[in-house]
Amino acid sequence: MARKSNLEKIYKVKCENGYYTFKLNSLLDEKGKSKNSVITKKEIDFNSIQKLITGNLTRIDLTIIAKLCNELGCKIEGIVEYSNNKPL
Repeated sequence: MARKSNLEKIYKVKCENGYYTFKLNSLLDEKGKSKNSVITKKEIDFNSIQKLITGNLTRIDLTIIAKLCNELGCKIEGIVEYSNNKPL
């Protein structure tokens, strides 16, 4: 399912003709914040955060994304990004 890069703490999940890159764990490290501090401050469920870290999900809750973007000072691409494998 998800493949983890130990160096960057990024998970990639293949989907259709491309893949999603889940970068939340790396972003948390970069910002010096722990999962628990963000969960507590923004009142986000632990399982929701964990799924956004590993990519083990079927839907993305935009309310949670907005809370994370506000807390971490980033855009959605800082948390999850889709890359198309097809040449332009």
